[in-house]
Amino acid sequence: MPELKLEMLSVLPAATIPRRPLLFIHGAYVGAWCWQVHFLPYFAQRGYPAHALSLRGHGASEGRAQLAATRIDDYLQDVERAVRQIEQQHGQTPLLIGHSMGGFLAMAYAREQALPGLALLATVPPEGLIGSALHLFWQHPQLMWELNALQNIGLPPRLDKLRELLFSPALPESELQRYAVQFQHESDRALIDMTMPQFDQRPPRGCPPVLVLGSEQDLLMPGHLLHSAAHALGVRAQFLKGLGHLLMLDASWSAAADTLAAWLEDLP
Repeated sequence: MPELKLEMLSVLPAATIPRRPLLFIHGAYVGAWCWQVHFLPYFAQRGYPAHALSLRGHGASEGRAQLAATRIDDYLQDVERAVRQIEQQHGQTPLLIGHSMGGFLAMAYAREQALPGLALLATVPPEGLIGSALHLFWQHPQLMWELNALQNIGLPPRLDKLRELLFSPALPESELQRYAVQFQHESDRALIDMTMPQFDQRPPRGCPPVLVLGSEQDLLMPGHLLHSAAHALGVRAQFLKGLGHLLMLDASWSAAADTLAAWLEDLP
C-alpha cells in the first residue's frame, strides 16, 4: 500500500546559517494550520527552519476516510516520516514541539528516538486523557457535552462554548469565527488509545532538554496534569496567564512564543 501524502507547512529563515530545525505537532481536532498563523513565521524570523505536520486525516493530509480507525501508533509513523524528511532537508534532527495530543505523541516518539530537545505545550500527560476527561466531567460538564457533540455527531460547538473551552475572552470574535470553521473530527481510536491505561512510562532516550508549558486558565489540561507531565520528565512546569488551551492561536499567543523562544536560546 502506498504511503499517505502528508501535509507539511514550512516557513524558512532568510539567514544563510539557520538554527536547528523545529517540527511542530498539532493536537486533536485541528491540523498544521494552527501553527501557520503565528508560530511558523515567528520562529522563522528568529532563524529557525519551522515546519508543521498535519497528521494523517487532518488538514490537507490524506487519510480522512480512515480517520476514525487511526491509531496513536499510526500518528507516530507520521511523526517519524516528518522527522526523516526534515533530516534529509537540513542535515539535522529537528527539535519536537507538541501541543496537547501532539505533546503526547512527542513524548512517545522521544522514548524511541534520541532528540535534541522536546517542548510540550498544554500537553496530554503521560498517563493519558483520563485525568482531563474526569476534570471536564466534574468541573465543566456542559463543555464536555460540546466536545462530545463535535466528536460524535459532528456538531460544531457554539462560539461562546468554543471560546470558553479553548480560548481566552480576549480573542477577537472575528478570529474565533475564522478558527471555528477549521475544526474537524478526531480519530475515535486515537482518543481511546490515549484514554486507556498507559503502561509505557519510560523517559525520553538520552534525557534531552525538556520544556513543559501551559496556561493557568486552561480548562482542558489544568495545572495538575501539566505538573504530572513535568514531574515524569524531571522538570518544573511553567505557566502563563491569560491564555486558553489553544495558546498558539489565542490573543496573547506571543507570550507562549516568547517563552518557547527564550528556552530555545538557552539550549546548547
